[in-house]
Amino acid sequence: MASERYALTKDLLRDAGEERDSGRECQFAIDNPRGLTVRVRSGEVAYYIQARTRVRGAKSTVVKRRLGAVGDFTFAQVKKIATEAIFAVKNGRNPDAVIETRLMGGDEKSVAVAVDRAEALKGELWTFETMITQYAQRTKSSKDGARNEATKLRLAPSSILELETRLRDRPENAELKKRYVKELRLEDLEEVRDLIEASGSGPSAAAKYVDLAKRVLRWGLKQRRRLTGLEPTATWWEALSHEFEMEDRSGRYLTPAQIGMLVALLEAVRPLGGNTNDAVLGALQVSWMIPQRSSALVNMLALGSDRWVPDPAPERNGWRVYTWKPDEVKNKREIKLSIPPIAIDILERVALYSKGQLGAVSTWAFPQDRNKYLVRAYVQKRRDSAVPAHLDKAITPSSLNHALDALAGRKPGWPDLLTVVGLPNRIGPHDERRSVTSFFENFGEGAYASALLDHRVSGADKMSREVAAITQSVYSAADRVVFKAEGMLLWMEAVLPAYEAARKDPRLVKAVEMRKRALAKGSSKLEKTNGRSKGPSETKFALA
Repeated sequence: MASERYALTKDLLRDAGEERDSGRECQFAIDNPRGLTVRVRSGEVAYYIQARTRVRGAKSTVVKRRLGAVGDFTFAQVKKIATEAIFAVKNGRNPDAVIETRLMGGDEKSVAVAVDRAEALKGELWTFETMITQYAQRTKSSKDGARNEATKLRLAPSSILELETRLRDRPENAELKKRYVKELRLEDLEEVRDLIEASGSGPSAAAKYVDLAKRVLRWGLKQRRRLTGLEPTATWWEALSHEFEMEDRSGRYLTPAQIGMLVALLEAVRPLGGNTNDAVLGALQVSWMIPQRSSALVNMLALGSDRWVPDPAPERNGWRVYTWKPDEVKNKREIKLSIPPIAIDILERVALYSKGQLGAVSTWAFPQDRNKYLVRAYVQKRRDSAVPAHLDKAITPSSLNHALDALAGRKPGWPDLLTVVGLPNRIGPHDERRSVTSFFENFGEGAYASALLDHRVSGADKMSREVAAITQSVYSAADRVVFKAEGMLLWMEAVLPAYEAARKDPRLVKAVEMRKRALAKGSSKLEKTNGRSKGPSETKFALA
């Protein structure tokens, strides 16, 4: 009878074999699980499943699939595969992914991932990389003038760069970013986190990856669920964690004498190692004179940009004013800063170096040169004078941290030179901003620090320095350009003599000798490994 059901036993399979040998075709409906059948057809005895979809709002259909010949499975195996495949059919999921994965020896996790991958492929859902990029490139409409509407990015360029470098383009994330968001699992991101922790990228690198990944996944669920396939009942990424705790850095600052020594040390060891990008050294040399956050500093445009205009004050001949747009800085408001000639000279030197390396002119004040061979080939082929946009990138804020970490001995082959010259072993670019605050507050002129760092000015500051608003000349009082230049002159009068003294300090000579010995030792090891010695021009400069 068609409605009769059978237990899956050896006797049943023996009977099915006899039917096959007799040339007859038939099928046996198995009682457990329901939907599994043993079919005798075309001289074969095989397992099949059949079930009807039960997805709300969709037309019900019957789905049939062959599992394989009866000799390929144990009873336990075929029951498990059949149960999972029937469940997939009833819930509108992909039974083929279940069957294929199980036949390849996959476990329950592999089956679930395979089903999610198949559905993501069919639905053309986003990969992890696509979701990160879409999150970074979000736009919003804003009024441009009286009537026109314009679109602008929701995130500042520094935030976009952080998402790209700290999350999407992390080398450890290279394979994971190619996978669909729907198929990701907690252990996948934990594995990447652990790889970053072991990479020596610094204690905060893995923590930043975790925090950014969770932020993007939350957005993908709330705002792009249809394109990511994420479900509100399975927010597995919330369990992703790290143990990094930000240390209290409020007390970390350098005195003018220490800043002078730091710059002198950077310049002294720079020629010793050979090749590196001069933009990293240049950014560190001017960072105390352009006391903006490191992301705003490294993303400044080149001197040829219209962001640079001459300072109109006759007494500041050679000074130039640079403007940061609101979406380029943390405080989301336009910043103007008058920059002294000594810093302009450094920027011109970096630009000349960059043009020599790239064979073309970059739009950035501190350009990367890691793609210099590609850039050279590109501009020579097209006879272009500018670096192509897709290869034209500024150095990253992390490159400044890496340079300072090298001086502290936290990079292979580097002794701790900071301690040798009497500097703190832990220095970051932001410490120089705190240095400005400490310097001016020590003699009761905190308003200068507020202006140079572009902090909101307190009522007391406004009252004590309201004369600055009167002397703004062509600039508005809110820009405080004249007042900032006033403060910068005082700051330079403190740092530059300290820098000149540091260049003659015997501790600097000792640090240079230590670096030379470390380089010689490294070259010796390389010679033993390769059977030859490398000349100075072949030695990589690790500071950058």
